[in-house]
Amino acid sequence: MKISIITTIYKAEKDLPRLLDSMMALQSQDLEFFLIDNGSPDRCGEICTEYAARDKRFYVRSLKDNIGYIKARMLGIQECHGDYVGFCDSDDYLEPHGYDHVVEQIAEKKCDLYIGAHNFHFGEDVYLIPPPFQQGEYADELIHEIILPQAFGYLKGRERLHGFMWKHVYKRKIIQDFGINLIEDLKPWEDQIFNIDVLQHCQKVVVDHQVIYNYFANSGSVTSSMIKNFDAEDFWHKTRLLYVNKRERTTTDLERLACANATMVNLDLMVVCLCKKTTLPSSSVSKTIRSLLNKDNVADQILTGASREDLSDRLRFVNYCLRFRLYRFLVWVVRYKLRKGK
Repeated sequence: MKISIITTIYKAEKDLPRLLDSMMALQSQDLEFFLIDNGSPDRCGEICTEYAARDKRFYVRSLKDNIGYIKARMLGIQECHGDYVGFCDSDDYLEPHGYDHVVEQIAEKKCDLYIGAHNFHFGEDVYLIPPPFQQGEYADELIHEIILPQAFGYLKGRERLHGFMWKHVYKRKIIQDFGINLIEDLKPWEDQIFNIDVLQHCQKVVVDHQVIYNYFANSGSVTSSMIKNFDAEDFWHKTRLLYVNKRERTTTDLERLACANATMVNLDLMVVCLCKKTTLPSSSVSKTIRSLLNKDNVADQILTGASREDLSDRLRFVNYCLRFRLYRFLVWVVRYKLRKGK
C-alpha cells in the first residue's frame, strides 16, 4: 500500500525547501512525494531534482508550460503510483510524523477516505483545526447521515466540512473508477464538489484528530486574490455555479438545507465586498446587487432554502433583506457597521 502526496509547484522557490524537508523527515517508505514543476520560471525544478537525488521517494514531473493547479492535480492523480493520494500546497509543510501515522491508520483500517486535522498559521498565531466530527470510523449509513450533510454546508450545532484537499487522503481507485474530476470553472471552490463526489462512493471514512498538515494563510492565494480584486458579477456567477452543482448532488432535505446555508456565507461576503468599494455610491451598490440576484430563480431558491434557525444573526439579517429586496437598507446598514469597525 502506497500513498502519493501530490504537490503542484509554481514560483515557490522561497518556501519549497521547507516543504521538501518536512517530506524527507517522514520515515515511512510507503510514501511517494509526487512533485509537479508546473512550468515554474524560477529554480523550483532544480530544487525538486536535487531532493529526488537524495531520496528515492521523490518523483518529479516537469511541465514546460503552466497548466494551472487544477489540471496539474488531475495529472498527478493519473500518473502517480499510489493506492491513495494526498495533496500539498508548495507554501505549506507537513507535520512531523503526521503522514507516518496516516500510513499506519490506512493500512490497518483500509478506509476509502481519511480526514485529518491541521494547524492554521495566521501571522505569528497558530490554531489547531480538528475535523468537525468525533474521531472514529464511519461506514455506510453514518457517512450519509453525518459526514455528507456537512460536506454540503453547515447545520445548527454542526460545522461544515471545508473542502481543503490537503487534509484528506483519498482512495485513488474511487476517483478513477467513478471518473471524479476537479471542475475548473468552480475555482477556488472546486475541492468542495470533489469531496462530495468522493464521499458519495465511500463505504468507510476514518476521522482522525491527528495533525497532518500546516497551512499558511496567504494573501496571494486564489481566494484572497478573488476578494482583493473583487468582481461582483464573476463572484456571483461562481457562487451560483457552486450552489447548482451542489444542489444537483443532494439526495436529502438535510443536504439541501446545508447547501443553502453555506451559500448564504458567500452572499454575505459579496455584499460586504461591494460595500467596501467606497468609490461607489450606495445607490450603485444596491443596483448591482439587484441586477445580479434578480436574473433568475436560483437566488430565491438559496434565500428561501436557508434555515433562519441555522443562520447567525448577521446572516439572518442579510437573508431577510435580500429576500424582501431591501437592498438600499442593507447597504446602508453594512456600510455603517464597516465604518464603526463592527
